[in-house]
Amino acid sequence: MTGHILSSVENQVGYLQIARPEKRNAITLEMWMELTDQLQRLMAASVRAIVIAGVPGNFVSGADILEFDHTKSSPEAARRSFLAVDEFCRALYEAPVLVLAAIDGFAIGAGLELAVSCDIRLATRSSKLGITSAKLGITIGRAHIRRLMAVVGAAHALDLLTTGRLITADESYHMGLVTEVVPDGKLAERVDAWVDRYRRRAPLSLAWAKEAVHRISADPSLGWVRDDAGESIACFETDDFREAVRAFRQHRTPTFHGNQGGKDR
Repeated sequence: MTGHILSSVENQVGYLQIARPEKRNAITLEMWMELTDQLQRLMAASVRAIVIAGVPGNFVSGADILEFDHTKSSPEAARRSFLAVDEFCRALYEAPVLVLAAIDGFAIGAGLELAVSCDIRLATRSSKLGITSAKLGITIGRAHIRRLMAVVGAAHALDLLTTGRLITADESYHMGLVTEVVPDGKLAERVDAWVDRYRRRAPLSLAWAKEAVHRISADPSLGWVRDDAGESIACFETDDFREAVRAFRQHRTPTFHGNQGGKDR
């Protein structure tokens, strides 16, 4: 345990915090592995959403270059490091709940790879984002590039990857990289508003929407869809749908549990 990864569950929301302020939240191989472990624990707690945050001034400033002497010392070591990053980011991307990145300060390199693996990105106005691999003589994994392209498009992705420039939160918003720009000092308040919205929505609907968006982004032809009508109407057999109808008739707010036909999701 590094002591730099903090996790908690509050009101059905899982929180992961990367806390290494003395190194500007530069992330190490061990921290990536610890993030994966903590994420698995949060998912086992049946959370409705996940929030990933850093410390004030730094979301993640990048990989810890000082450990490259051993994490990149051989093809085998480099592969182990690559797979650790890929495992966590893929788990975030494929999680059946919505994942929100709360960005304050720098989200650079590995920090941006992590951020684009999330579903929603909030950033304070003073934040700076970018991928500096071109300044280090390295590249990032194709899966990370695909996720970046899915968010900002090919032209913006190529710009970020080849220039290594850092962009403001406002520019990030205009290219679609950031979902919302938040005034400095108001990030926690806006995060609470977003996760409260998710808590009040049907978990199965959120999971279906996330899966559909990801799969359609990967293959817009819909060639992978076997029975679009059948999959779409399956929702009418769920406990959550029946609860929504009851609540409407009773003029109350529905209480969703994420049950599908009496079975937990």
